[in-house]
Amino acid sequence: MELKTLTVQDFVTAAASEAPTPGGGAVAAVTAATGAALAEMVANLTIGKKGYEDVKDVMVDLQQRAQVIRERSLELAQADADAFGLFMNALALPKETDEEKAIRKEALQNAYKSAGSVPFEIGELANQIFDLADIAVQQGNTNLVTDGAIAAINARAAVRAAFLNVRINLMGIKDEAFNKEMREKMEAIESQIDAREQAIVNACNL
Repeated sequence: MELKTLTVQDFVTAAASEAPTPGGGAVAAVTAATGAALAEMVANLTIGKKGYEDVKDVMVDLQQRAQVIRERSLELAQADADAFGLFMNALALPKETDEEKAIRKEALQNAYKSAGSVPFEIGELANQIFDLADIAVQQGNTNLVTDGAIAAINARAAVRAAFLNVRINLMGIKDEAFNKEMREKMEAIESQIDAREQAIVNACNL
């Protein structure tokens, strides 16, 4: 199933179904994509508008950066679903002999790392949306100030959701150094996102 080609209705129906994918990681990625899309929309509806000539270059840069995040987020939605498939394949490996058990164990560890690394990238990418949302609110078309703020709200939701998926996969990973590094990076990002979201929403003055 190619997630990014599904209609909104089909994606939501698939997420609601008894199938394990798309799951929370893919939803987090799509949430990030929609956040980036809103910031991109603000840029597109500011470029060329009377009274915003001085911020044209800023808005062009915003549009380009947001597009990259939007497109990569949708790729990661698929990658998250694919990572789950790798885990299921590893789980199904034979485990009769010691050699088979060792091969299966290594495959499972690799699958857990993949299943943790994909949502980690989603969270890192979503964190970048705050900068875009701030520009959209502060310098973009004032008629779209709430769209910029909602970009920040979606960014925070995407970070939280993605990192929850990372953490549940870390529980299966035996590599303590890997776990420690991932947790420290997530905590550094999470320590800032509530304040960043609130500051951007407050800047709307609504």
